[in-house]
Amino acid sequence: EAAFKKSQELKPGDGHSLLGLGEVNWRQKRYDEAETALLEGLKIEQKSWHGHFTLGRLYWEQGIINKAAPAVGRTLQLKPDFAEAHLLAGNILLRLEQRERALVEYQEYLRLDPSGEFAMATRELVKKLSKVIVENKKSLN
Repeated sequence: EAAFKKSQELKPGDGHSLLGLGEVNWRQKRYDEAETALLEGLKIEQKSWHGHFTLGRLYWEQGIINKAAPAVGRTLQLKPDFAEAHLLAGNILLRLEQRERALVEYQEYLRLDPSGEFAMATRELVKKLSKVIVENKKSLN
């Protein structure tokens, strides 16, 4: 945090240090400060997939789904092979009760990171979600 603040003193408005400061504040759960730094940093570094992803995680943790979704969507536009963004997109879609779209995102996460930190739990979720989707389709017929 001190290094990012010092960087801002030396070069005010540096996008990278603002994004770094936003990440630090997010990790310390200082959400208002994190949001401010991230938004300012993203004005400068608009193509920072990591900045958009951190902003999405910040909003997700706060339960602000309508802001988390576009941030994660932008992350995936900029870096479609980033597994964790697919996982978070799946979580957001599941919260929005878009099960089939969530399933696609979870499957993409597993394809990109089959042995990742959340792979085992995601596999179980994919099994359960697939079953629910099939049962719902049967009940509609």
